[in-house]
Amino acid sequence: MDILGQDKAQRLLAHARQHARLAHAYLFTGPEGCGKSTLARRFATELLCQEASADPTVPACGHCASCRQMLSGSHPDCMVIEPDGQGIRIDAIRQMKEALGFPPLEGSVRVVLVRKAHTMRQEAANSLLKILEEPPPGNVLLLTADASAGILATIRSRCQQIPLQALPLPLAAEAIRQQQPDLKESDCLELARLCGGCPGQALSMKQDSVLPLYHDLASALGASVTSLAAQVQTALALAARLAADRDTGLLLLSPLCTLLKDALAERLCGVTQNSDPLLAAARERWNAEQLSAKLQAIEQAQEALHSNCNPALVFEVLLLELLGCYPHSCA
Repeated sequence: MDILGQDKAQRLLAHARQHARLAHAYLFTGPEGCGKSTLARRFATELLCQEASADPTVPACGHCASCRQMLSGSHPDCMVIEPDGQGIRIDAIRQMKEALGFPPLEGSVRVVLVRKAHTMRQEAANSLLKILEEPPPGNVLLLTADASAGILATIRSRCQQIPLQALPLPLAAEAIRQQQPDLKESDCLELARLCGGCPGQALSMKQDSVLPLYHDLASALGASVTSLAAQVQTALALAARLAADRDTGLLLLSPLCTLLKDALAERLCGVTQNSDPLLAAARERWNAEQLSAKLQAIEQAQEALHSNCNPALVFEVLLLELLGCYPHSCA
């Protein structure tokens, strides 16, 4: 599989293979959707590939029995651990520990991919730490974790760290286009901007609805003030659309926050950092105090959504605040 960008991370992994200096555990960190799991899975495929194992200077062949098993998700020497509900439970770590006590079934190495390791509960993290302190031979652990999330420093220190970054927007747009060839180039670029250069986030969204939703949201913010009843109706309609897909709604709050921060910067410093015409009117509509209040409302909504509060209620309160529908808010 082709991976765009992340050149430094790819060089680190290639060097480890080519010089037979594999660590017993790797920790892939970076923002959500930047390609952590994709890169970790490709590395696992290369470690298990019959041709790449014989010649570590070549990538996975893609056609041997091992590669086909990896593609179908049925390789007996590749174990995947993912969150169950809100996090990774200790039972999953115990099962992994038991499996690691046996030698690999087909080759010389077993690979364990622990996705979203930052979601581990305390007891699960402590159990994993014991495995990392005394790693069984013939096993390589690949952990992925969001850079902004907390993970035990003791776990971090026992892994070879592979940091990933958000991609430049043109590269992120190209990654989106490769997976969604029917999308227009302009739409790919705008999706890349909305997801902050992390194409995995864009690919997880419903592309046919997210852009119109964002355009309507931004247009409502920049529109001229109408009657209070019309403002409330618009706010509730947008809130319902955002709440219909919580993850997409949460994702759209980040670029919205960025645009309002740019508007605030222009107000305070006279510097325009974002030329998005949809919020040009908003920059003229609100003063610095109003923009700060709206930014605070977005941040509070983000915290509430991360705390699993009712999405419908969170988005309703937020949109009513953003559109100036409360008596105390400044429209």
